[in-house]
Amino acid sequence: MRTFISRAGIRSLGSAAIILAFCLLPAIAFILSPSVLHGQEAGIACGDRGLAVTSHPRATEAAMEILRMGGNAVDAAVAAAFTLGVVEPHASGLGGGGGMVIYLKEEGKSYFIDYYALAPQRVGELVNRDRESDRHTARSILVPGTVAGLTLALERFGSLPLATVLQPAIRSASDGFTIDETLASLILDSAEMLGGNEGTSAVFLDMGFPRMVGDTLRQPELAWTLSEIASRGTAGFYEGPVAAKLVEGIAAAGGVLTLDDLRNYKAKLSEPLHGTYRDCEIISAGLPQSGGSVIEALNVLENVDLRSMGHYSTSPATLHLMVETLRRVYADRSALMGDPDYGYCPINGIISKDYAAARFHQIDQFSVTPPRYRDTQAGNPARFDKAGPTQTKVSKNRDAKKEDLSDDGDFGKSSYDKWSEDAFDSFGASKKKSENKTQDKSGEKPAKNTEAGKKRSDESARDSADTWTHQDANTTHLSIVDAEGNAVSLTQTIGTFFGSTQTAAGVLMNCAMNNFSATGKINSVEPGKRPRSSISPTIVLKNRVPFLVVGTPGASRIISTVVELLVNLIDFDMDAAQANNAPRFYTSKSEDFLHLEGGISEPVRAKLEKMGHPLRVYDGIDLFFGGAHIIRIDPVSGTACGAADPRRSGTAGGD
Repeated sequence: MRTFISRAGIRSLGSAAIILAFCLLPAIAFILSPSVLHGQEAGIACGDRGLAVTSHPRATEAAMEILRMGGNAVDAAVAAAFTLGVVEPHASGLGGGGGMVIYLKEEGKSYFIDYYALAPQRVGELVNRDRESDRHTARSILVPGTVAGLTLALERFGSLPLATVLQPAIRSASDGFTIDETLASLILDSAEMLGGNEGTSAVFLDMGFPRMVGDTLRQPELAWTLSEIASRGTAGFYEGPVAAKLVEGIAAAGGVLTLDDLRNYKAKLSEPLHGTYRDCEIISAGLPQSGGSVIEALNVLENVDLRSMGHYSTSPATLHLMVETLRRVYADRSALMGDPDYGYCPINGIISKDYAAARFHQIDQFSVTPPRYRDTQAGNPARFDKAGPTQTKVSKNRDAKKEDLSDDGDFGKSSYDKWSEDAFDSFGASKKKSENKTQDKSGEKPAKNTEAGKKRSDESARDSADTWTHQDANTTHLSIVDAEGNAVSLTQTIGTFFGSTQTAAGVLMNCAMNNFSATGKINSVEPGKRPRSSISPTIVLKNRVPFLVVGTPGASRIISTVVELLVNLIDFDMDAAQANNAPRFYTSKSEDFLHLEGGISEPVRAKLEKMGHPLRVYDGIDLFFGGAHIIRIDPVSGTACGAADPRRSGTAGGD
C-alpha cells in the first residue's frame, strides 16, 4: 500500500523531521490501513429493522440515516447511490449510469430500472475514431442516466421527498469529506490524466499536486448541481442551467452531447429477468445488462449436485465444471446479447432450462473442450426462444436475426473491438480480445474452416494479444433491505477510473462509448442505443420472500463473481462473510488463462493443469475479482446480516 504525508506537513518539516517521517513509514502504513481505520467489524453487520452494505462509510451512513427517518429500502438506496457519486467519484456519479433490481414485499413484485448511459444522436461522428486515444476524452461520453434512474425509483417506489433523500449527498459535496487511502492512491496514479481538464483538476489537484490522505475534498459546484436536482427533480439536471453547462463544457472538449440528448433521456422501468436455482427464485437485471448470463450459468450448474462434488476451492471437478459452464455463458453473451430495442436477442432461450441442459451435455467433465478458451462457440438458444424477436427499433446496421446469431461474437480487429468488452464498467482488469472461427463437435454452429477464416482468426488473435492495457477500477454496488422486507440491489458506474476525466457543472462524466463495438453486431454503435453491460444486480427469493441481495463491480468478472457467490450461499449454505471471503476464479471466451485467487488449493491447481487449463494465480485475494456487497436474510428468524467485500473498502450498517 502507499503511504501519504500531507503537503502542508512536508512544507512545515525541517530536513531532520522529514528523514524521521520517512523512517516511520511502516508504522504510518499500519495506522492508515483500512482494517485499522474502520475495524474488521465495519464490513459486517446484522439487523432486524434495516441493513445497508455499500463501498463507503458515508454512503452506508446515508442509507441508515434515511431508514431511521422512516424511509424504505428504495429511499435508502437512492440516498446511498447519490452519496457514492460524491465520496467515490472515481467509480460512479451523476455523469454515469447503472441498473437496479427492486423487490417490494407487500406487492410481491419485482422491478428492474435500467439507467445506463446511451448513445447521443451525433454518435456517428465518433464511430471511426481510435478508442484507445479517446477513452479519457469528451468523445467517450454518452448521455448519462444516473439522475433519471434514481429519481424514477424514488418517484415510483420511494416514500420520502427527493430533497430529503439528497441531503446526505449535498452535505458531503458542500462540507467535504476526508480523502481515504483508496481515493488518494487513485488520484496520485491518475494525476497527469486528471490535470488535462480544468474542472477535474480543480477538484482532485491542489496547485497541480494530487490531493492526499487526510485532505478534505469539497465539491461546491457538484453541491450546486445536486441542489438544483433537489429543487427541480430531473429537470434540474437534464434541462436548465445545469444542462447548459454540461453541453457547453463537453462540446468545448470535443464531445457531441446536445441539449436534446439530455432532455430526451429516459430511464427504463421493466420486469427483471426471472429464473430458479435449487429451491430459490433468481431475480436479476434484464438486457442489455447481464442478469441473463447469471441465470444461464446457474441453470447449467443445476444439472449436478455441486454440494456432493465439493466446493470449487478444494474440488477440481467442481471448478472445472464451473469454468466450462462460464466459458459457454460468456460466448453466448458476446454473440447474442445487447440492447433488445435494436436487435433480436433470444433471451428467453438463453435462460431456459432446456437450453441449459443442452449446453451442459456439451461439457467434457474431464478435459478442456475446446482446448483454447478463445475457440468457445456460442450456442443456438433461438430454437428455445418461443417469444421470438421483440425489438422495437429497426437497426440501420444489420438484419438483426441473421447477424446476431452468428458465432463471431464482438471480437474483431478494430480499435473499438479491443475496448468493447465492458471497458465502461471494468474493475482493475486487463483483457484480451480475439475472433475465432474454430469449431468443435458439440452441436454448436457450423464450422468455418476455410483458409481465409483461419487467417482472419490468427490475425485477430495476434492483434488482440498486443492490446493488454490497464482497465482501471471503477463501478460500485450497494445492497439494502428495510424492516418491511423490501430489498434493492443496485450497481452503477462512470466507467474506468474517473470516467472520461471531463468535468462540467461539477459532474465527472462517463466514458461509456467504450462499451460499444464496431463490427456491425448486436453491440454496435447506434444513436439512442444502450451498450451492453456486465452489470448484474440480483435478488434471490426463498419461499417468496427475500433471501439474498447480491452484486459486485468487476467488468465481465461481475457475472462469474455473482455466480460463485450464489453457489457459495445456496449450495454450500455459507453466510455473507464466508461467501465473500471464499476464493474466486474467472475466465471467459476472450481469455487465455484461468485466473485463480491464492485460496484455490495447490492440488486443485495441479489437477486443473492436467485437464488443460492454463493458470494465472494471484496472491491471496485480489481486487481484480470485484468488490461484492451481500445481504443474507435468515429464513427462520428474518434477521438480515450483510458483509462488505474484503477486496475493497466497504462498510455494513444495521439496526
